[in-house]
Amino acid sequence: MSTTSRRTFIKAAAVLPLAAQLHNSTENRSNPQSPGGESATRTLVKIGRIKLKAPSEFASSPFGIGCETLDRDLWKPSEVYPWIKSLPVKWARLQTGWERVEKIKGTYDWGWLDESVDGLVNVGINPFFNVGYGNPHYSGGGVGFHPMNDTKALSGWKNFVRLLVERYRDRITHYEIWNEPNLGGFWKPDAPDPAKYVALVRETASLIREGHREAVIVGGVVSRLPQTYIRQLFEEGIAEHIDIFSFHPYTTVPEHYNARIQALQKLALQYKPTLQIWQGENGYPSQPGSTGFSGEGPWTENIQAKNMLRRLLTDCSLGLPMTLWFLIVDIHDYPKGSGKVNYKGVLRAKPEISPKPAYHALQHLGSVVHGHIETRNAILQAMQASQPFTEADYRAFGNGEKESLSNFQAALFNTDMGPALAYWNTEKAADTLEDKAQIHLMLWDWETNGIHEPVLVDPFTGAIYELGSSSRMNDDDKWRISQEVQVFQFIPLRDYPLLIMEKGNVV
Repeated sequence: MSTTSRRTFIKAAAVLPLAAQLHNSTENRSNPQSPGGESATRTLVKIGRIKLKAPSEFASSPFGIGCETLDRDLWKPSEVYPWIKSLPVKWARLQTGWERVEKIKGTYDWGWLDESVDGLVNVGINPFFNVGYGNPHYSGGGVGFHPMNDTKALSGWKNFVRLLVERYRDRITHYEIWNEPNLGGFWKPDAPDPAKYVALVRETASLIREGHREAVIVGGVVSRLPQTYIRQLFEEGIAEHIDIFSFHPYTTVPEHYNARIQALQKLALQYKPTLQIWQGENGYPSQPGSTGFSGEGPWTENIQAKNMLRRLLTDCSLGLPMTLWFLIVDIHDYPKGSGKVNYKGVLRAKPEISPKPAYHALQHLGSVVHGHIETRNAILQAMQASQPFTEADYRAFGNGEKESLSNFQAALFNTDMGPALAYWNTEKAADTLEDKAQIHLMLWDWETNGIHEPVLVDPFTGAIYELGSSSRMNDDDKWRISQEVQVFQFIPLRDYPLLIMEKGNVV
């Protein structure tokens, strides 16, 4: 028997297409012509919604939320934290604010920071400290002013750090040193200097570890990924003093940083194989005129939510154990005294605190993707769904004669909720929820055997849809190629991630 005759196409109900809008319980769409020439219409049935979880309901997650600028008193935990208890993330970033703690020289007021820390711990979120910024009593200024130019400033800084660790070592395990030292606005009064920043890390890390032997030290904290600055940090020995290197990849299209992140990972391996990489701050404004973002628009609340989903799952696909969205709420009068607004929050601040689409999207995503996330060893490819997937397509992709769609990204994750196959189009996000295309998605799973009872999960809307069975192309000779590829036919491709998961785990 020939190889061609041995291969068979295991026929099952084709995966059903998604209609342009996802709000009705059933939706119809006319598919391309079937092999016989007749028009085929398939119905996608909404079978449920994502069951929302609180952060206390699971042990771990790669997702974090930014709770920064409390050191500048730009928002109130008492107003915002009630919303955080319904946000299924496990990390939150807090800035410690030497200037706010020591307003009167030699007197330390920890009340505002106690409220900030305890409010997160009490709902099941792990806060980590961004330890930074100066104090006008010592360093000539507050935000951005470092203590490395004056012995009295350095002495005051060390005393603040000692007291900080002593007070919070029972609640805080991770300490991140300074913020974006490669930017002039956050490294004053002199120009950014990798050697001087590494000296600050060395001095601060040793103090933290003296007071807390199990402390995890985070360094780097660079804005974007400046390769020359980062390389010099490693040459100056930063890897000796830290456990995690963090970066802030602000950009219009999240996936454009993939190559830079992978380059950073390879560079870190050369200096310290155990060094982890964190995405420690990234956001996207929900409307024009925002401070703190220099990328291109357009900016809408829908686009913000899409970019957030793409950023978080892109980082997961690259193996980053923590990825954080900046920030929890819009901040008005930022920088302080400017009258401007930073619109990167997942909550609106005015006229009253209320959720944006990004808040709900993070609720949905965090409720189905949590635990220790691992990227499964899989090959994922896609083609336009102008016709049903055939044996000829199987051979063409398997033999490398046909390439996957451009602007297509996908990853298969192991999660506490079972396998999660995320896929999306990487073109610039648009405001609408329309499909970019209908596709056939091929899963070549090298670890197990794919997804057995797949459903489509939309983390933007929270809806779950029946997919029916997928198709599998296999070889009758199980010792050659047994059920080699799983094909999800006529499924929607959008400019934000959709998830294919096991029905029994999410419904």
